[in-house]
Amino acid sequence: MNKQLQADKRKQEKALVIGAGIAGLLAARVLSGHFAEVMVVEKDELPEKPSTRPGTPQDFHPHRVLPRGDLIMNRLFPGYIDDLLNLGACNVQNSKMTRFTAYGKLELVSSQKNASSSRALLEWAIRQRVQKIPNIRFVTKQVVTGLLASEDHRQVVGVRLHARKERNKERTVAAHLVVDTCGRQSKLNKWLEALGYAVPEPERLKVRFGYSTRHYRVPAHLTEKLSASSEGDPANNKGAVGLLYIEDNIAQALLFRAGGKQYPPTAPEEYEKELYSLSTPMLKELIKELEPIGAPRGFRAEESTRQHYEQMENWPSGLLVLGDAFCNFDPIYGQGMTVAAIEAEMLDISLQKGDLLQPDFERKVLQRMQQAIEPAWWLSAIADLRWNGVEHVGAIPLKGVAFAQKYFDLYLKTAVKQAMENHDLSMFQQYVMMNALVLSPQEIINQRTLTTLLTGDESREETQLLAELGEHDATHLQERINELIPSFTLAFDQKVPSLFSADSHH
Repeated sequence: MNKQLQADKRKQEKALVIGAGIAGLLAARVLSGHFAEVMVVEKDELPEKPSTRPGTPQDFHPHRVLPRGDLIMNRLFPGYIDDLLNLGACNVQNSKMTRFTAYGKLELVSSQKNASSSRALLEWAIRQRVQKIPNIRFVTKQVVTGLLASEDHRQVVGVRLHARKERNKERTVAAHLVVDTCGRQSKLNKWLEALGYAVPEPERLKVRFGYSTRHYRVPAHLTEKLSASSEGDPANNKGAVGLLYIEDNIAQALLFRAGGKQYPPTAPEEYEKELYSLSTPMLKELIKELEPIGAPRGFRAEESTRQHYEQMENWPSGLLVLGDAFCNFDPIYGQGMTVAAIEAEMLDISLQKGDLLQPDFERKVLQRMQQAIEPAWWLSAIADLRWNGVEHVGAIPLKGVAFAQKYFDLYLKTAVKQAMENHDLSMFQQYVMMNALVLSPQEIINQRTLTTLLTGDESREETQLLAELGEHDATHLQERINELIPSFTLAFDQKVPSLFSADSHH
């Protein structure tokens, strides 16, 4: 069947998205271009103005879209940054971002148009766009209880659901494609097992992280829109601190720890004491000027999980999964919404290729998604595993952990020194773009860069990195690096970095 006939057939069909969070909204937007009807089923009553809701308990805490996610979201929702600014989001174009590292302080200024907001405002702005798409319909206060399958269970043909307060009145809704975007609360594994599928154990990162966030009123005389972060010291259980300006002249201060030994406090007096003790002098002076709004709130999770559905012997047609339901992360790195955008883009590309009616379409999409999210999972795991008490559990050991940690230590030390002594931020900017999922880790970890890092100064960082590198032939460093770290095949669109080259950071 040719692509035009496939497209015509899809235009008579229906897709159903479970969940109306950021991942669900992105999925619905993508599917609307390929299906006649898209139904979004949400268990919450959607708010009539930007506000937190029960299904997204993490709303209160800082959220951000990384540059790669912003690029995708701007393609799906052109001008969405303007929507946020019009809704009162903080305009952070040309504003200062201060990073306190173990090796010194750096200040970044991005000329790129951007807005800083709460998760609730971002979700509201995106939902307003999605609700205006004619073939998308929202059905709220409905709880999905399971999948509807064909007689041989090889195809998902819809869902079973009931109104939130009417459990005994279950009904079915038919769909040609069901996409689960239910986040960490997803029940997809149980639903698959109920249909007779053997689901592999997910890969787990036992992070045991804790957040504590407090909101502050920013007084009118503080006109400079600052944001700052101090990375903490995981080896000594010293927590990380962040400060972010959002809408309505509100700042969010964040305390973070992982490993489960000690969680950030939520009692106001204890919170302020810890915030002050962990802050740099600059942050302390700024915090003194801010007026607390209410008490701090905490958010904890035992683990991050990465499902490996692509390894299943069989996978039902008519079913996909996207967002935190597929792979979730330690939120401190701000990867979740960007990864959901990357997955939505993968789905869009696959549908544009006319693959939907091909055998194993869904499995192929899941495989592409796995390849696309590998760098985010690896980078967050490398960082989390610095905390005592964090452990990785999976069928295949995580590759290159100790080597990457020592490499990034030396790289960051060199990059900060270069920035502070020579006013050259290029190395640090590469590091930022890697963590923003724009550049592959291989753009940072390679023979050319390693050769420049190894100066022979016998520093602690260089000595530890050489120990991890082990016996090696200096002329074959790249081969040794390839043995130590993943290849990240197909994870990056080579056109993406060039789209950021015009942005100046100084």
